[in-house]
This record gives sequence, C-alpha cells and structure tokens, in this order.
Amino acid sequence: MSASPVARLVGLATGLLRRAAIGRVPKLFDAAYYRERNPGVARSGLDPFLHYAWFGARRDRNPSADFDTAFYRRQSGRTRLDPLRHYLKVGAAQGLDPSPAFSTSLYLARYPDVVAAGINPLLHFRTDGRAEGREAAPSPIEPDRLRALDGVAEEHLLTLPEAEGGRFALTLLRQSPLDRAAAFAPRFCLQLCVDGVEYDALLDALRAFEAGAQEAVALEIDTGAGPHPPMPTQLLAFERCFVSRSDDGRALHLRYAELRAWDLRLKRPGVAAVFPGGHFSARWLAKGEGWLDR
Repeated sequence: MSASPVARLVGLATGLLRRAAIGRVPKLFDAAYYRERNPGVARSGLDPFLHYAWFGARRDRNPSADFDTAFYRRQSGRTRLDPLRHYLKVGAAQGLDPSPAFSTSLYLARYPDVVAAGINPLLHFRTDGRAEGREAAPSPIEPDRLRALDGVAEEHLLTLPEAEGGRFALTLLRQSPLDRAAAFAPRFCLQLCVDGVEYDALLDALRAFEAGAQEAVALEIDTGAGPHPPMPTQLLAFERCFVSRSDDGRALHLRYAELRAWDLRLKRPGVAAVFPGGHFSARWLAKGEGWLDR
C-alpha cells in the first residue's frame, strides 16, 4: 500500500529534520524492519531512524533483527547517543555486544581481517560475513555477573565503609592539582554499602554536578547513624584513571576518563548511569574516630 500524501509530506519533513539534527542513517539500521514492527511509524510517514533515535530507543524498540536495544543498554547504561550509534562509535571498541546472539570480541578474534580493515564487526557480519558463511558466536555476557570487577587488581578495589559504622566523604571536583606520583589504573572500583536514600543522593549529586557549574560537590555519609546493608549496594567504576593516595592511607584521589555507576541491589546488577571524565576524592574514618575535617 502506498503512503498517503500527508504521510509523504511528513516523511519528507522529518527526513530533512533527521539529516539536520542527526546526519546520515547508520548502516546498521534496517528501516523496513523498523517500520514493520512499528506500524504507527509506517502509517504516519515519520522518518524511522529519527523516531528510533528520539523515541524508540527509550522504549527498547529494536532497530534491526541483529540489534537488541534493551540488552545493549544493560551493558552501556545511559548514553548521550542512541544505542545503535553508541555501538558504532564507542561500544564495539569497548567490547560491548549488540545482542545475545553476537559477541563483538569473539567475532574480531576469529576474523583478524575484519580488525585489519577497521570495519564494525556486526556491520561486517550483516553485509558480508553471513553470506560468506562466517560464524557469529553468542555473547558470553551474563547480566547477573558483576563484569565491572573482571580483571581489576586488588589495589584498585576499595569498599567503604571499611568497618561497620564507619564514615566517609565523597567529593566531585571540577579541577584538581596534578599528582605526578599518581599511578595509572585501567579501572578503579569503589564499592559502597549505602542505604537507598544515600544511593539516590549520590546519583543525584553526580547528575547535578555534570549539568551544573559548581567547582566541587561533597557528600558525607555516616553509616553509624542507622541500619545499613552489610554488603555493597552501589559500585562506582572509574575507567582509565590516575590514582593517588594520602600518606595516612585514608584518602584517595582519582582523575578518570569515565565513570559508570552500578546498582548492586538488583538480582541482576547493572549500570544505572554513565558520567564523563573528571576528578574525584574520597576520605574515610574508622568507627570511633572523629568526624571528617571540613
């Protein structure tokens, strides 16, 4: 059935809008597939990729038969780009998988010519690999396993509070002096035993700091003030960072490229939010010690 005149006009207008606001349609996007599974988009004439980027991705709509939006978002967390463009520009290089049926890293490991060509692995599989009889291994990613801790050295993992009833302060900094003695860590993980109110307060502080202009935002937590979970409920995974510690061993400073906040309260832990690089410090006291210096 051909589109109505109104739908054709809507398609023309939204296509122009998509080209101005987003640019070209990614080669991984299957417009026919998307229209078939979203008949309202097909009837309205809306540019299908514009709909996916602005609306569909937030509702876990899939852009093709080979890309599972919800599965991908469980790995990437919240991103500025829609999941499909994030995978093309960032996710594949990070080893994220587009669906349970396709492992990015295993495909590249199996076919070094794809690595040499610099082609996105899923795009290669869709355009050439499948027809050539190449194999796509299932994703090994397990949503119920805390992948953030994989390969993290013991000295790059800290849990706060160190003891029951301990106190600590976390500070986000816009800028901080460069410590030339800082050591590089591919990932530094900070596990926090916080209650629900403190969990939400920290996420809110991270979001406000990202959007605001404050030079610093500090959050003080006293786990002796009331019942607290005995196990970590939140994990902050700092990616590609420089780590320095105070002489007394009770302060930590990080300069990092990206921060991923994990929710550990769920049966299947997952990334709750992703934040850009910055500066972070933590200071903690054992139970019975005086409150933190202000």
